[in-house]
Amino acid sequence: MGSLLCLLLALSGSSAGDELSLGGIVLGQPEASVIEALGPPGERVEGEADRLPIRLSWPGLTIRLDEQGVGSIVGTDPGYCTPSGACPGMSRAEVRHIYGARLETATMGGKPVGRVWNDGCWLGFLYDSGSVHTVEVGCVP
Repeated sequence: MGSLLCLLLALSGSSAGDELSLGGIVLGQPEASVIEALGPPGERVEGEADRLPIRLSWPGLTIRLDEQGVGSIVGTDPGYCTPSGACPGMSRAEVRHIYGARLETATMGGKPVGRVWNDGCWLGFLYDSGSVHTVEVGCVP
């Protein structure tokens, strides 16, 4: 299945920018549209941070936004995947197979991470014991 996903991504001409989405939610999407797509959040908190002051939370998914829309998406549930099919719970090898050379690897806090960059924004993978623990989408402020 992973080979097919890579082939489809290559044939479709998809870029890293097309991947800046998680669970069907994209950066810049308005709050009302997010709630329409996912249903009411389990929690909505305002004023936690200056940059993205609104936090919406569902089990396994946290979205931060401001008046311009979604600025950060963090998923820990296998149901929240990227457009190419990378999801929490997958192995590092599966993610590397999907993104190939576009996936940069590094360490953060002593743990391995993978990132696919696009014009100051990223699709990030935080690994734990060889598997994806968290997938995040965000941009440099």
